[in-house]
Amino acid sequence: MFSSLPEMNWTLIAMLLVVSAVVAFIGDIVGMRIGKRRVSIFGLRPRYTSSLVTIVTGILIMVFTLGALAVTSDTVRTAIFSMKIVQSQIRDLTSQLQKTREELASMEEQLAESQAALIEKQTQLSNVQVELEKARKERELAQRQLEELESERIRLNQQIETLRQDAKLLKEGLEELRAGRIVVFAGELIAQKVIIPAESDLSLEALTEDILAAARYMIALRTGAKPEEVVIRIENADSIEEILEKSRRNNERILLRLMASENVIVGEPVDVRVLEYPSRLIYPGGTVLADEVLPAGLDEGEAEGYLYVVLREINKKARQDGVLPDPLRGTVGNLEASDFFDALEQIAYSKEPPRVIVEAEGDIYTEGPVRVKIQVLAGDITRE
Repeated sequence: MFSSLPEMNWTLIAMLLVVSAVVAFIGDIVGMRIGKRRVSIFGLRPRYTSSLVTIVTGILIMVFTLGALAVTSDTVRTAIFSMKIVQSQIRDLTSQLQKTREELASMEEQLAESQAALIEKQTQLSNVQVELEKARKERELAQRQLEELESERIRLNQQIETLRQDAKLLKEGLEELRAGRIVVFAGELIAQKVIIPAESDLSLEALTEDILAAARYMIALRTGAKPEEVVIRIENADSIEEILEKSRRNNERILLRLMASENVIVGEPVDVRVLEYPSRLIYPGGTVLADEVLPAGLDEGEAEGYLYVVLREINKKARQDGVLPDPLRGTVGNLEASDFFDALEQIAYSKEPPRVIVEAEGDIYTEGPVRVKIQVLAGDITRE
């Protein structure tokens, strides 16, 4: 309460007090003179006239007070002269405020609904974006698959064209074969030679001549011509010298093979290429390659079938262990016909289960061949 005293308009209050005092003083003087002179106003008695002067003085004091306040304060002036208007404006503003509040509440409801709809749309948008991303990935996957299929189609078309060319060549080769003109087939092993490090005095010329002589002899046997009439052209002849130097430098046993580059008919030069393989010992002589006990009482046909199965397994095992097969036939060795039929006679009609042991006849290297000897033992002999 006292804290607001410094904020009061003391100048206005002092002016009002002074004006009120002056008006009261004047009124008192006027009243006293009227009373002494017994003046009558409006025909009233002097006593009533004095009271009227006092009333008028009070009214003037109030009028001066209100006038001073109206002059110095907008609020008082408004309250005195515009109260009805202000009240009407307040009622209008109150009504507008209520209407605005209702509109605000309605808008808040609409906002809540809009926010809910927005959240729903955002959720739908997120779902659509997820589906869009999924569709994009599926499209990219489909595009990659399409590109792969296109590449595969191109590759297959190329293979088809290659196969057509091969079929054409095979057809031509078959026709020539039927005519008895092909003497060497593409990819056929013509001759092979092993470079042994211990043979340090072996020259390039001697090595080349040795392997070419073997190739000429093999082709001459087929054509009936003389070996010196057979013309052989080595496509990569320079590699022979490199291989020879490599064998000496590394003290390494190396196998050289001459492979036919294409089909050759009678009278044509034979084009060959040199292939290099490391030569290592696969089976020492005497190595047991198969040890099987066959059923007793087999006839010759059954015994032959079983024996062929054993030999095929040896061929398969030798290839897996590193023996190079013949490129055309896929075989790695040979067996003397007499040895085969001797074993067949011992197996056929045996009253006891025969035991078949196949051993390496000598040391067998990468180049082969796998030469074997067959032993057929009585069934009561147990395995070592």
